[in-house]
Amino acid sequence: MSEIRAIVPAGEYLFMCRFASDEETRHYLKGVAIQPAPKAGAYLIATDGHVMGVMRLENDQATATHAGFILSADKTIRAAVKCGKREQAWIVCREDRADIVRFRAEMSPVMYDLAIALVSLSIPAATAYIDGTFPDWRRVLPPPITGKREGQHGTGAEYCAAVRPDLLARFQREDKPVSFDWNGTDAMTIDNGDERFIGVVMPHGNGRTMADIAARREHVILSAAPDTAAETADETVAA
Repeated sequence: MSEIRAIVPAGEYLFMCRFASDEETRHYLKGVAIQPAPKAGAYLIATDGHVMGVMRLENDQATATHAGFILSADKTIRAAVKCGKREQAWIVCREDRADIVRFRAEMSPVMYDLAIALVSLSIPAATAYIDGTFPDWRRVLPPPITGKREGQHGTGAEYCAAVRPDLLARFQREDKPVSFDWNGTDAMTIDNGDERFIGVVMPHGNGRTMADIAARREHVILSAAPDTAAETADETVAA
């Protein structure tokens, strides 16, 4: 039997797919990186170069026994792991394939049982995995914010309304509030209420800080006519 590389819950994989890229030129970002965590458990990481999500799962939630690899966010896999409220699905990543395992929602999964559980679908390695090197995500994480003078804190709604309204839905989960921390220069960190997860919004380019863009967008929204405000604001951010 093919050796197991990792076992991850499908629900967490689907959530992390939100942050994967859909650009062909960045094929190595079109999936979820799975890496072993220190001591036990696994990291799930995904980014499109603009936003990033990192999730740390303990060993009773996921396991990764090999060096990191990239599990594709291909629609075939995403469709295969979706299930109703009465089911749960897990992905058993093997060397030559990815097996989708389903069972009743009320059952408590045990990793050793998942390794030999009845497989509902097997996806060949050529489709399941991406051949490439995932970037060093730790280098993107900003330094900790040490005080109010150095950092800012607010609701995700405040930031997204000013800069990127589409971001809120990507980070939000189960209708929990979203907040951010930012030191004014580096990437912004996002808290979506899940203590296992940290989100990151990369700094904007063209020499402008997020505050510059937010201020410009607020000015445009307040000054533009109601029927053209949203369109004009989007053009301002894209400029």
